[in-house]
Amino acid sequence: MTTSLRPIPAFLLLFALLLVGRDDHGASYSVATAFLAPRPPLVARSKHRVVSSMALAAESTAKNTSPSSSSDVTTDFPFRHAAIDTHNEPPNLRAILSSLLELKSGSDLRGTYVGHRSSGGTIANISDPIKALKRESGGVALTPFAAHCFGAAFARWLLSRPDARTGMDELKVCIGRDPRLHGERLADAFARGVEGVDGEDMPVKVLYTDVATTPSMYEFVRADKCDAAVMITASHLPEEKNGMKFFSKGVGGLTSQNIGELIDLAQDEARQWYDMGILPSSSGNAGVLCSEIVDFMPYYKESLQRAIIREVDSASALSDRPLSGLNIVVNPGNGAGCFFADLLRDLGANIAGSIHLTPDGTFPNTFGVPNPEKKEMVEETIRACEANDADVGIMFDTDADRSGFVLPRTVSSSGTRADHEALNGNRMIALISAVFSRSSPGCTIVTDSTTSEALSEYLENNLGLRHYRYVRGYANVIGKAEELTESGQANAEVAVEISGHCAMKENGYVDDGTYTAVKIIGLLARVNAEGKSKGSLLDLISDLKEMPYEEEMRIRVTDGSLDTTTYVFQQLTQSLKEKSEDGSAADWALDEDNQEGVRFRLLSGGHFMIRQSLHDPVISMQVESISQEEAREKVLDPLLMLLSEHDSVIDYSALKIA
Repeated sequence: MTTSLRPIPAFLLLFALLLVGRDDHGASYSVATAFLAPRPPLVARSKHRVVSSMALAAESTAKNTSPSSSSDVTTDFPFRHAAIDTHNEPPNLRAILSSLLELKSGSDLRGTYVGHRSSGGTIANISDPIKALKRESGGVALTPFAAHCFGAAFARWLLSRPDARTGMDELKVCIGRDPRLHGERLADAFARGVEGVDGEDMPVKVLYTDVATTPSMYEFVRADKCDAAVMITASHLPEEKNGMKFFSKGVGGLTSQNIGELIDLAQDEARQWYDMGILPSSSGNAGVLCSEIVDFMPYYKESLQRAIIREVDSASALSDRPLSGLNIVVNPGNGAGCFFADLLRDLGANIAGSIHLTPDGTFPNTFGVPNPEKKEMVEETIRACEANDADVGIMFDTDADRSGFVLPRTVSSSGTRADHEALNGNRMIALISAVFSRSSPGCTIVTDSTTSEALSEYLENNLGLRHYRYVRGYANVIGKAEELTESGQANAEVAVEISGHCAMKENGYVDDGTYTAVKIIGLLARVNAEGKSKGSLLDLISDLKEMPYEEEMRIRVTDGSLDTTTYVFQQLTQSLKEKSEDGSAADWALDEDNQEGVRFRLLSGGHFMIRQSLHDPVISMQVESISQEEAREKVLDPLLMLLSEHDSVIDYSALKIA
């Protein structure tokens, strides 16, 4: 069989010879190549769907192929993957694929937002800003194109699950976002990616609920409002950052392994578009194209209101306004948690002193992106509480999965509150634990590895609870709590990280800053109802010993190598253990139960620990001591001597000035 080529006019051949260049592989090419090579697949577009001609061809082939040859046809997903030499990919494609991989941050995706044209242009153009960001700052780009690829990947991942078609006639994916200005652009690209997947007899629909909180997205899945959800957020990270958190039925929050599976599928999607040579369309800043615009947040607000009423347990005539008489300052920092103030007002609380109550991705007149650990946010919340005689101040991070609090230290005989201070870190864990010591005596509290020695003593000796320390990272802590409970090893009522991430068994182990606030507010209302309003909630944890000196420092590896970081960390931990064992560091006692890095108890009180970052060339060190002088003499100076052996590859100046 012979194939005839289209005749090419002589003047075009001559012009082509003058425009010889190099492709991404370094091979010669000319304009003539464009005429002689097969054209990229055309794209058929419907209102909400993008389906390539390769997909249509694959579907047609699958329907008309005999069973004996069906193994040659991929039917799991609508796109058939072209054969790619993964060992010699074009540099532009390689940059795009690498950036998709590097977005992985544990069980989330995170990167620096980098925009591009909403239509037109070529895939190769995307690689330029990706490479520029990498070159200039080492950052990882999160582009609308990446969002599109992950949208398609999520839809395919969901459809491939064994239970995907059980009792369902359509697959509904809900998208929410925090107020960051580029969140809507990413939501639109993600939605188009999801709805561009042909589910065959299982239509795939996107529901867009606009600004929402991360825990609310999981609640929408749990309440059967959708089958899966994605929250577009970078939490407390700077404004230019963004990311994604995923949820689905039967899984809950996607795990690190699940994210790896999504990345593989997203890279396959990127290869398809690269082969076609064009960018998928998006709406730019004109909105989100999807099957349905919804507003699910009122449902979530009502569920929290019911939870507060249960916490107060009021059977009086005021049960629909159980927070009457409480002055509460809410500071969501213009993030997604702004709705919480209205919720409290509806239940009778006075919220007149609350600040930054409008979601706004420019975060105007504030300290930047909200973070309850940020000194500036704590200080302005304290000022607002002092000015408004507040019973409690509540802070949320951008997506409201984390909270922090401010409480009065003193309450006068007339009920005036003063000397407000932060309830965070070990203090917050202690107060939440005190709540559960009453409702679930003897239960287990799972925390990250950096919590204090004094907290352990308080939980076990004062509250009669069990304290289980685990690897830092909220997903790790929550996962361990679930494991302990499911296996019957413990009744882990609370999984909480010192940063404020807190998940409770009664709430399905969802880390929810607003639900944590529900527990604190409920406790406050109960104490007031019992006639104990003349004191502060801080009085409930007065037996918690707090060290005057607490610092966290970072040792940075100057060559940026994780291998060097591992080598230095191993050498340092070995030296520390030897000093403890041979008696040259008589003030240290190795914590044998520690599960992350190496931790030593100080005989004078407190502890210090070092741990290696999994993703960055950094060794973190934490010290708590009875005084700065004690920390310097017993910990920092001995460590400086050990670290000096690695002068050429590390920067440990933070320890010299601590």
